[in-house]
Amino acid sequence: MLVKAIVLVRPRCPRRRLGGFTLIELMVTFVVVAVMLTLAAPSFVTFQKNSQLRGAANAMLSAVTAGRAEAMKRQLNVYLRPGSPTAPSDDWAQGWYLYVDGNWDHVYSSDAASQDVLLSTQDALPPGVVAQSKDYVASDGTSHFIAISGAGFAIDGGGALLASQSISFTNGTDTRLLVIDGSGRLRVCVPPPGTPNSPADPSCGVNQL
Repeated sequence: MLVKAIVLVRPRCPRRRLGGFTLIELMVTFVVVAVMLTLAAPSFVTFQKNSQLRGAANAMLSAVTAGRAEAMKRQLNVYLRPGSPTAPSDDWAQGWYLYVDGNWDHVYSSDAASQDVLLSTQDALPPGVVAQSKDYVASDGTSHFIAISGAGFAIDGGGALLASQSISFTNGTDTRLLVIDGSGRLRVCVPPPGTPNSPADPSCGVNQL
């Protein structure tokens, strides 16, 4: 009697290649990434500096706009001064504070009897951003300020109306001007490169505040 033997043959599975990168592939990837970062870094730094510059100019624009509205509402003078209420300064880069001059003495006081009202404060500007202005000296001897009358006009320390003036913000390569005309209207503009406050550009052809 013949017995047939059945032999089971297991099919061969193809070898799977282990996933991952070779050392050469990793080195090439690192080199490409390093080159891309080297090329992108200067552009990112420039973008960051210009963003900080625009932010500083727009922050002051917002402060003066709010101050003008408050001055007209209360029919009192509103001042924007550099520094802080507790540490006044002549350097706009140290920030600023906005207040209603309730007793008409030009100076901010937290004493309730003064009737002064602190509206807002701004922290110091980022390093590298410089804000410049011309001195306007009030009766208290301090300088560097923006004053808006109860009628909404830009005024000096004696209450006289001002012509168009500006405060410049620069980071060493670019400049923004906050322009305030005599009527109290505001705008931020970009002067020609390398010529801040140039009369050649009508939008920025103003004196320095």
